[in-house]
Amino acid sequence: MSATSGSSMVAKADNALRWALALIIGLTVFRLGMQAVNATDLFVDEAQYWAWGQNLDWGYFSKPPVIGWLIRAVTDLAGSDAAFWVRAPASVLHAVTAFLILLAAREFYDDWVAAWAASLYIALPLITVGTLFMSTDTVMLPFFALALWMYGRLLRRPSRSDAAILGFAIGAGMMGKYAMMYFALCAGLAAILQPTARIRVGEAALAALVALLVFAPNIWWNIANDGTTVRHVVEDNASWDGLRLYFDELALFLLSQAGVFGPILLIVLLGAGFAAARGRLRGADLTLLLLCLPIVLFVSGQALMSRAYANWAATAYVAAPILVAALLQNRRQLLVASQGLNLAVALALPVLFAAPYALTDAKGQSVLKRYLGRADLTQQIETVVRDAGLSVIIASNRDLLADMVYRLNDTDIEVYAKAYDGPPRNFYEQEMPYLGDGPVAYVARKPKGCDGALIAEVRGDVGQYRDRTFQIIRVDEPCR
Repeated sequence: MSATSGSSMVAKADNALRWALALIIGLTVFRLGMQAVNATDLFVDEAQYWAWGQNLDWGYFSKPPVIGWLIRAVTDLAGSDAAFWVRAPASVLHAVTAFLILLAAREFYDDWVAAWAASLYIALPLITVGTLFMSTDTVMLPFFALALWMYGRLLRRPSRSDAAILGFAIGAGMMGKYAMMYFALCAGLAAILQPTARIRVGEAALAALVALLVFAPNIWWNIANDGTTVRHVVEDNASWDGLRLYFDELALFLLSQAGVFGPILLIVLLGAGFAAARGRLRGADLTLLLLCLPIVLFVSGQALMSRAYANWAATAYVAAPILVAALLQNRRQLLVASQGLNLAVALALPVLFAAPYALTDAKGQSVLKRYLGRADLTQQIETVVRDAGLSVIIASNRDLLADMVYRLNDTDIEVYAKAYDGPPRNFYEQEMPYLGDGPVAYVARKPKGCDGALIAEVRGDVGQYRDRTFQIIRVDEPCR
């Protein structure tokens, strides 16, 4: 290679890195700005994560604790519980993840591939949606990317410090979402199938020890709370129905992956899987494939046996952009086409969330109706309860509880879950069941288990509760 051509390649790589960093920063600033005008209500899960942060613990009903800790820290620092501050960390965390992917990619390929990998990630439809809401995927993915970076470094050179950081990343990621375990499983599979994907036994043991120490508080919390989170993940999420197969669910899941990763990129990823099956993929390409495709295949199996949401394979899309960028080095028109499509989505979706009624369905409802109307119904309920001279509300509906607990937190009205005769079915029944006496206002579509006098009916006007009627009854006797 001549000195001139070598200098030209370095210059192209440097330009690619600069463009990648500019894209990451530019999209993040845009997303934060659009988040400030996001017109949707906090979704039920987001309001629940906020509630977790009001009661700091080592674990919660359905997820490990990091998301609650983070929301609490940010809202305390901001001095506000507004939806913007609940959601703002999402854009920043995905930017951090993109930067870590860039660093990780440099351990496997050159700077040009690294720049494109980070650029692809930050523009993925999955990530665009992930910056509009606050989710456990968002708090886990930076740790997944950090683990991948340390793993790449360990494949190139032994280092106890890198092994310790790898263990910390796995343990901390598990404290964010249990799907972090995919990293350890995929790295183990890679080590079995490919000698060059193995790190030294001593460093692997150190990483495992550190991961266990970091994750131990959540293990202890689950033991002390009858395995609440683990049971929820296994029983409620897996929910297999014997050996019955759901090919329609599998098809929907695979179609959703074309949406979250982009159709062009998904085709390239699946094509790499077929190439590996025929023995045509080696080295770093095979290692990266083994760190992402098995996740998609595993969740596809879950979809076939029951169901699987689109984001359940989110961890696959940390290593996948690196692999796809490397595979398309000589077919850059596909990279550009895919990136253009994904960037269009990245710019359009935040605008839609700022003007959610701009796009409606055949019934005139916003396509974002799930994220609208929650605050309005809570306000109606609050008005009725105050006018009735009551100060305690109980409910069984998790969606109602989530929004009322969030929005009425700084008022003199207390919100509780109606006590349930059996194992708690959600966080609110576990942590805030009402065990007192009346009088209370019981809110439900069809109140059951409590006798009382009807105070009023409230009806949703828009969004999630449009045309749904809820009764508010006064209960003076103990209500269980």
